[in-house]
Amino acid sequence: MTMKRTSSTKNSIKKKPKILNTEDSIDYTKSLTSEDAETVESGFEELDIAENPGKIKSEKKKTQAIKKPVLKSEKENKASKKTKGKSNTTNDDKPTEKPNWKEFKKEKQELRLKRKTQKCPFYEAVVKAKKLWETVRRDDCPKEKKETLLNELFKFSKSHLETMVFSHDTARIVQWMLKLGTPEIRSQVINELIKHVPKMLLSKYACLCVKNMLKQGDAEQRKIIINSLKGKIYTFTLHTNSSKIMDLIYTTYATQEQQNTMMHELYGANSILCDAPNVLSFTEVLKNSPNTKDIILAKTKDHIRKFVLKQKTSMQTTLVHNLIYEYILYTGGKDCGELFTSLKEFPIELFYTSKSGCHLAMYIIWSANSKEKKAILKQIKTTASTRDLATSEYGYLILLALFDSVDDTVLVKKTIIPEILNNLDTIATNEYGRRVIFSLVAWRDSSYFHPRDIELLKKGESIKECKKDDDVRVKELLSTVSDRFLQHIQENPSFWLSSGSIAMVLLAILKSGSGDKLKEAMTSVANYLIDSNNKVEDKDVKVPVYEHSGLHMVLRKIIGHDKILLKNNETTFSEILSSIITEETLKSWVQCNRACFLLIAMIESDVQSAVENIKSSISTTMMNLLKKQKFSGAKVLVTKLNSEASIKN
Repeated sequence: MTMKRTSSTKNSIKKKPKILNTEDSIDYTKSLTSEDAETVESGFEELDIAENPGKIKSEKKKTQAIKKPVLKSEKENKASKKTKGKSNTTNDDKPTEKPNWKEFKKEKQELRLKRKTQKCPFYEAVVKAKKLWETVRRDDCPKEKKETLLNELFKFSKSHLETMVFSHDTARIVQWMLKLGTPEIRSQVINELIKHVPKMLLSKYACLCVKNMLKQGDAEQRKIIINSLKGKIYTFTLHTNSSKIMDLIYTTYATQEQQNTMMHELYGANSILCDAPNVLSFTEVLKNSPNTKDIILAKTKDHIRKFVLKQKTSMQTTLVHNLIYEYILYTGGKDCGELFTSLKEFPIELFYTSKSGCHLAMYIIWSANSKEKKAILKQIKTTASTRDLATSEYGYLILLALFDSVDDTVLVKKTIIPEILNNLDTIATNEYGRRVIFSLVAWRDSSYFHPRDIELLKKGESIKECKKDDDVRVKELLSTVSDRFLQHIQENPSFWLSSGSIAMVLLAILKSGSGDKLKEAMTSVANYLIDSNNKVEDKDVKVPVYEHSGLHMVLRKIIGHDKILLKNNETTFSEILSSIITEETLKSWVQCNRACFLLIAMIESDVQSAVENIKSSISTTMMNLLKKQKFSGAKVLVTKLNSEASIKN
């Protein structure tokens, strides 16, 4: 029995009402009946029992008396919750007062303003600056008014600039002062902040102000900013907020000497090479400091390891790409297995933002096994980055490395080739995209590739793991794209004859083609060529296709390829073109210098049917018209026709 009493007492203690000791608390005892008041008083007595357990037996009846009204009040509370739309009332039917929300919100705003004022001593100046900024940044604000407001804005902000750059809203004001301010205001803002640049670079918002300072400042101010970072290049390149600004400084604003100093710090050799600012490469650094070679190598390797861990920030910068690429060049790829393994897991988009990054990606591809190459190809397909790679200044080299080292040409056909075919116009128009097409149809042909690119691609021959011969792989890729390229030429001859650079791709495709598709493509080109209405722009003047300087050169090379087509028993371009030239077309051609040279090229092509077609089309009247022309093309053509006639006789 004693145990039961104790447990019931504990339950009653748990239900002890909380007493609010505040001035604004409501006195609910006014609305209680006499019986309820006695119950409450007994509740207070129960608190004494909890403190003195010895009183439990003597106070048993009082404890039981407490339980009943508590249960009753709970039922009443539940009943009041169920009734909707009725105001809460006490026993004397007096409704509780509803809070005044407008006053409540006003008090909250005043409290918030008070806290901001206490936290920011110059809060009022910031508020005024914001109002001025809102007016200044509008497009409909007159120029004269802008200058006046900007001067006033600078006056309010000048003494607080150091603090303002670290806040999101006020940092925007500083950026606009740098963007729209007069040269005097810009210079003063930069001079106020220039000594705080190292601290600003670590801030999420202030680092954007540094970016504007570099853009708007003069050469001397940029020099001061860059020199203030000495000894901290590694730290800032590793930091999330400052890494992109460091890359911008290195690629855009730093001089050659400053670039070398920045790289020396990443090598971990700045203190050793402080008197050698002209050292350019990592190899030369180690060559000039043989006694500290091992220290520099160890520091460089440690820096690379930490940069690799910061994938989303540091690994996107030219500084880090240069560091890793130079380290690999020095070591020849040896002792870099762990590094390559880590880099292969990164998306390829991290590398093609810089020249050294693309070269680094090529080494990754060459050193990868078939499974890893497959993963790289699938990742490129998933991100649909083939077009971006093909049209990037250095990214095209990554595609060329894949074409050279992936044995599974079926996989290449499924992942990369469809994107090239779907974006053929864009890729063929781009200077770098054309090299991707050349790699497929004219592999390492010096007529289309710079010797530097060919030498770079040859570096991978000693590294890459391939089972297929290069000739087999090249033929398989060519057979995949040739017919589709020729079909595109057949359907869009105007595109391929729109400029000399695009026409060079046309030449490469036609030279690599064969069969009926080649014949259909050449016929389409020939029909477009002889139409006098088809004109292209050449030096701001519209001229016929055959009179365009670049296109004329390509057309002569296409005709010159006819000798090889003859040996392969293929239909020649000269044969097709000569058979569709009408008398009216020929009459206009003999009056144009470059058109005459096209006729000469067809006569020299050794295509007998083409020679006979041209000779039979030139009547005596046409010959007399040709002899009247004074340009060199007409004179040479007359000589050729006469020599052909004499040979025949």
